[in-house]
Amino acid sequence: MAALQSIPRFLLTRRPLPLLLRPHSLAALPTTTLRYASSSSKHRTLSEQFRRRREATPVIPQPDKYRPPSHGKRTPRSETAQRSYGPPLTEEDKKRMRTKKYPNMMSPEGTFSHWFLNNRGIHLWITMGILLSLAVAAWWMDFMHTTIYAELVPSRKDFMRHPWESIERFADVYRMHSNHLAGVYTEQRLKKAEDVEKRKQYRLERIREAEERGEEYVEDPRYYIGEDGVRRRRVKRWFGIWE
Repeated sequence: MAALQSIPRFLLTRRPLPLLLRPHSLAALPTTTLRYASSSSKHRTLSEQFRRRREATPVIPQPDKYRPPSHGKRTPRSETAQRSYGPPLTEEDKKRMRTKKYPNMMSPEGTFSHWFLNNRGIHLWITMGILLSLAVAAWWMDFMHTTIYAELVPSRKDFMRHPWESIERFADVYRMHSNHLAGVYTEQRLKKAEDVEKRKQYRLERIREAEERGEEYVEDPRYYIGEDGVRRRRVKRWFGIWE
């Protein structure tokens, strides 16, 4: 209607417009009401209609003649107490089955393999033996790598031919090795103590020189003097525990 009003009058034809194109004829057209298939007031959803049809239609039972073997009429064994085919097992049958050897299965009770596989003590003994062997091997390799008396250690042939003499000789070598390590550690401690004393004397000398010049000795704020007299650098402590 807005499109017809916007057209100039001289462009319009002199013939009268059809009834459908007239503005006043659009309001006079009859309105059509749409009716959907699901507008029933009694059954509005498909599920209700299916349920109504199922209740109305009788169900004919399936005859046994056409029943497949996979869906037998009897209750499945998985839903009953009977777990095996045939008649129920007696106590003698259960006892015989416990001691019978089946292929590709675990060993039955009363056999050596069953005792070996189910004994916790022997498994614990094997595990601890393996761990102890690994610990001794690691200690031996570390000892032979760090000691300076590796040439004095008895060989394997000596251990096999003269075990007691080889053990005594190894004990002497290990004692010498321990004394050597103790001497090395003592020397390191003495060297560290001497270094601390030198640092302390150097600091006191600097303080004395500053007093002779009439100046005030100012400590570097980046360092501090510990209880042992060692001058250390100040570092940030994480959680107040370590530097």
